[in-house]
Amino acid sequence: MIGIGIARRYATALFKVGLEDNKVEEYGKELKEITDFLEANKDLKSYLITPLFEKSLRKQVLETILEKANLSEIMKRFLTLLFDKKRLLYLKDIFNYYATLLDEYKGICRAELISAVSLTDDILEAIKARLKEVTGKKEVVLEIKEDPQLIGGVVTKIGDMVYDGSIRRQLNILKENLKRGEV
Repeated sequence: MIGIGIARRYATALFKVGLEDNKVEEYGKELKEITDFLEANKDLKSYLITPLFEKSLRKQVLETILEKANLSEIMKRFLTLLFDKKRLLYLKDIFNYYATLLDEYKGICRAELISAVSLTDDILEAIKARLKEVTGKKEVVLEIKEDPQLIGGVVTKIGDMVYDGSIRRQLNILKENLKRGEV
C-alpha cells in the first residue's frame, strides 16, 4: 500500500511537469519505453534496485543506460531522482498511475468487456456509445474477453465498478429468490 502512494506522488509530479512543458504524451511514451525495457530485463532491474551492490556502481550502470536511451533530459533526471531516492522499485506502478492520469486528461475511459460469445462490431459500437454516455468520457477503449460460463449477456468493468448483465447472474438471482420463496 505504501508503494501505491509513492507511485502516485511521483507520477503526479511528472505529469504536472509534463503539463507545464506541454509534453505529457511524450513523457508518457518515454516512461513506458524505460518501464518496458526494465521489465524485460529483470536481472538488470534487480541489479539497479538491490542495495547489496555498491550504489556508485549501480548509478554508473543507470547513467550508461540513460546516455544510450533516446530520452528527454527531464526523463533522465526523473529516473536518476528515482534511483537516488530508492524509488526505482516502483517504476511500473509510477507508469501505471501516469497512464491513468494521461487517460483522464485525454478523456479516455478504459473498460473490460466480458461476454459469453464474440460480439459483432455493431454491438461493440453500441456498447461503447452507451459507456460514453454513462462515463461522460470522449473515448472508450475496450479490452474484450470471452467467458462461456456467462451463458449470455455481458459484464463490464470500469475501474472499481462492475456492471453485470450476464445470464449467469440473472440465474443466480433467480436461484436465491427461489431459495427464499420470493418467486
